[in-house]
Amino acid sequence: MRHLAAIVLSFAVYVPVASADDVAVAERTGPSMYAFGARVGGYGFRRDEGDRRNAWDECRMNGLGVFGERKVGVAFVETGLDLYFSESFPLPETDTDLPIDRMSALVTAAIGLRADGPWRTSGYAQLGAGLELTRVSVPYGEGSITDQMAMPVGFLGVGADLRVGDRTYLGASLRAHVMGNFEYDAQDLEMQPGWTSPPGADEVFDPSPDVAAQGQFYVRRDL
Repeated sequence: MRHLAAIVLSFAVYVPVASADDVAVAERTGPSMYAFGARVGGYGFRRDEGDRRNAWDECRMNGLGVFGERKVGVAFVETGLDLYFSESFPLPETDTDLPIDRMSALVTAAIGLRADGPWRTSGYAQLGAGLELTRVSVPYGEGSITDQMAMPVGFLGVGADLRVGDRTYLGASLRAHVMGNFEYDAQDLEMQPGWTSPPGADEVFDPSPDVAAQGQFYVRRDL
């Protein structure tokens, strides 16, 4: 019995006891200032002559990415890295679509405001910009013409999420992008008699600013 009492006494000596200062620091610290997450989604450019079904699926791109957030007062800062590739899913291809094969990496940063809603919900709006590193190719004869380039990106987004755990959130967002798009005449790429070399990539690909709509689903975790 004396041995047990000695063990308990020794343990009590080495266990730190929270002081009033420690409690005050914990209360000031509050919620986590950092969060990270993963997202999946797609975007498409606006067609000049589209209907309600395909108005926003020109050069359809699908992909996924990761992001991190840092709270700054009533606002938050987000940085993200997303990888996208040309894919018609979930809508069928349109016969008039240009046969572009495109793969892009989007490196973005944004600042936003978030407001709490009822029953574990919150909503936010954000403004961001970044860089698109893209590789694009089109068929030419039995081969293809390929080019790589970097283009600026800007976007305005809104979103909402639901807290499903102590620090875990599920959400969705919608963004309107201004980014580079490609247009070319497919007939100009048809091989003609007497041609000895294909046209240069700079002749085929001439990006211009265009508007794209993006939808995403995400999971976010506070650290």
